Amino acid sequence: MTALIRLTLPLIAVLSLGLAGCLDFGGGEPSVQVLQQVASPDGTKVATSFYCEGGGAAGYTFYNVNLTLAGEELDPFDGLLGKHKSWHSFQGIEVDWLDDQNLEVSFAGIGAPPDPVEMSTRVMTRHGVDVHYVIMN
Repeated sequence: MTALIRLTLPLIAVLSLGLAGCLDFGGGEPSVQVLQQVASPDGTKVATSFYCEGGGAAGYTFYNVNLTLAGEELDPFDGLLGKHKSWHSFQGIEVDWLDDQNLEVSFAGIGAPPDPVEMSTRVMTRHGVDVHYVIMN
């Protein structure tokens, strides 16, 4: 038994090092593609629909929407939709300002049927703006 362990441990170490070389643990910065960006009527806020991908070898892709103050940098992991911001749960996101304090966000869910927890988790107010959601079929 001891001889088997002495032979197995070096093999496990070599395999572990080989596999570690195939993995990208850092993943780098996510890549964000802005799909729609609309300033509020008074120009103080910006609603942005976007697509994001990244994560290295494990990888992730998702669509979401963000509401920032004008001039503020977009954080793709601070989206308005979903419990898990980086889940691929939404598509076809469009934004439309109703006035300075009301933003309409329309979207469709992904999946058959779409995940009810992800679909129902939404930010309702940000930066003094009430966000109204329209779920498309």
